[in-house]
Amino acid sequence: MQAQSSFDRHPVLVHPRDYKHIRVEPLTGVLGAEIHDVDLRKPLDPETWDEIRQAFADHQVILFPKQEVTHEQHLAFSRNFGQVIRVPQLHSVDGYPDVQIIRRLASDTGRVVGENWHADSTYLDEPPGAVVMRAVDVPAYGGDTGFLSMYAAYEALSDAYKAMIAPLNIVHSATRIFGSVYQSQNRKYNAAGTKTDLSVELGDREVVHPLVCTHAASGRKFLYLNKTYTQRIEGFTTEESAPILAHLYDHCARFDFTCRARWHKDQVLVWDNRCTMHRAIPDYTGQDRFMSRVTIAGPRPSR
Repeated sequence: MQAQSSFDRHPVLVHPRDYKHIRVEPLTGVLGAEIHDVDLRKPLDPETWDEIRQAFADHQVILFPKQEVTHEQHLAFSRNFGQVIRVPQLHSVDGYPDVQIIRRLASDTGRVVGENWHADSTYLDEPPGAVVMRAVDVPAYGGDTGFLSMYAAYEALSDAYKAMIAPLNIVHSATRIFGSVYQSQNRKYNAAGTKTDLSVELGDREVVHPLVCTHAASGRKFLYLNKTYTQRIEGFTTEESAPILAHLYDHCARFDFTCRARWHKDQVLVWDNRCTMHRAIPDYTGQDRFMSRVTIAGPRPSR
């Protein structure tokens, strides 16, 4: 019998639903959707919120075009997804400590933070559950964000491989972002919008999360690892971990697990930081890009 390729195992597709209060246009069959017929400047009724949350659970990444919201309205909308928190490495908007900044100036030439596929701040004991991002000033072209579904990545694995990795845990830290590895490297990330005075001890602190997690809301399983924060498999050496991690990184990055979000001014985008990864696409050198974000708390990842 011929062995089955991993590419023969396709991701689970999202099936369209009927909505009464919003209009949902999927970006792909796996993740991502634009949501229309809502105005985020105004309070939304419970029925509309129920449909938004359902669309978020289904599509993992949801976009709201043409939303000229203020910082107060951005925060008010975000709080409907959970408790607002701050991540340590980002600056805040003056007067709005819970609204943080993602910024790259036209004059910046260094590496862009987030060029690798990653989920945000998985070095924390309780990493963010979601992020609500607003496009304040974006390039005329370029600067898109790629997203991929870690549900799809897990579901496309063989049953035997799922059984093998089920008990594994992953060691995470921020050492390559602001810890000792970052301090020792010759190529520095561009610091626009990010803090440079965080302690090396915080950056080098390690935390362990399961490799295979179960989403608290959907009940679906997903892979939880990324090149930015993953250090090794718990109990394995770095060398022993490398082939398993390399295979999973390549597998997760399959094109059919992804979508690409093109930013437009005043667009609001919400992503589930547990069951997705994202990456910056640094193809806008010489142009300004300014985003504001509100981060939503999440539970500690668990099986």
